[in-house]
Amino acid sequence: MKLLLKFLMLLSIVMIPLSIKAESVEETDSNIVMHYFYSSTCTVCRQVNEFLDEYLPEQSDITLITYNVLTGGETEKLFLDVTDTFNRDTYSYPYIIIGGKDLQGLYEIKSDVDKVINYYRENPDYVDIVEKVKNNEIVLPGDFLTIDFSEGKTVTLPIIGEIELASFSLFLGAVFIGLIDGFNPCAMWILVFLITLLINLKDRKKMWILGLTFIMTSGIIYYIIMMSWLHLVIQVAMIQAFQIAIGILALVFAFFSLKHFWRQHRQDTGCEVTSTESKKRLMIRAKKVINNNNLWLAIIGIAGIAITVNIIELACSAGLPVIYTTMLAYHNLSNFQSAMYILVYVLFFIFDDLLVFTIAVITFKITGISNKYTKYSNLFGGIIMIILGIILIFFPGLLL
Repeated sequence: MKLLLKFLMLLSIVMIPLSIKAESVEETDSNIVMHYFYSSTCTVCRQVNEFLDEYLPEQSDITLITYNVLTGGETEKLFLDVTDTFNRDTYSYPYIIIGGKDLQGLYEIKSDVDKVINYYRENPDYVDIVEKVKNNEIVLPGDFLTIDFSEGKTVTLPIIGEIELASFSLFLGAVFIGLIDGFNPCAMWILVFLITLLINLKDRKKMWILGLTFIMTSGIIYYIIMMSWLHLVIQVAMIQAFQIAIGILALVFAFFSLKHFWRQHRQDTGCEVTSTESKKRLMIRAKKVINNNNLWLAIIGIAGIAITVNIIELACSAGLPVIYTTMLAYHNLSNFQSAMYILVYVLFFIFDDLLVFTIAVITFKITGISNKYTKYSNLFGGIIMIILGIILIFFPGLLL
């Protein structure tokens, strides 16, 4: 009997550490690792931090590993490598990776992180892609979690395709802000003058060719300017100092826009950016171009005038395209999506020019949009810039 008791005591001593070890292994296997890339200067990251501070204390099986990308070195390299591994078009944070699923931006993180975690609780055997990248291991297609956890309602848009309603404001912004941007006297006066010259030619073919050359060149130049600005903004959009700077810039543009509206309200002043001397030079140049018998030289000349006018015009309404491209930068869109939204913006930007020009070609009459109507673009544009300027400075999360 004593021998039996000694055997049982010895067995219990051996089994106790084994049972603890087994329990530890079980906890490790069921633990979910969340990799979080952020920047200490990113205001949106701060909102994600607040969200995680509320969410994580109730999740005992989650291990959070943070990486401050701003420190550079190996952390920044890992961030770029992981972003490339997931084929993200933009190197943007806040950025969270759980197993084989990555979430970028405040909207994706807040809406999908709990769904991803619950999925891995039910399917604990998963591959930690970040660890694979750290160890220079090959990431296989099967390592990725390809399930779409988004349950938001969608809407199908021409060209752009299916998008979530949460991003629908970007499309409406492109339409509305682009339309307002196009209705400004700096762009309209030269078009009306060109139409006047073209009508005197009584040649519809030449009118179509030269008129469309001017309008399409204007659109292309504006598109290039906006895309260039977008690529610049994407790099710094999440930095608080930049957000405040753009917000202040928007308020400054709003002040001048409303001031211009008030002056036009009392007296039609037209475009104040282009001086009288500059207008005279452009008008003389336009006359020479249109009266040129060589059509190809005339096309080149008209394109040159369009480029000159749009560069001058940018000083008249730069606030609106700057604000809209900043809105795009906050949404972590692919390069293709961003390009399509800007294309929609530019199409509505040149819409009024196309309308006025088409009517003129068909009727041989100028149906220009006078200062009486274009001045209201300054009013609406000023109001938009005030609203967005305040949001950028005080409530940047609302743009997400």
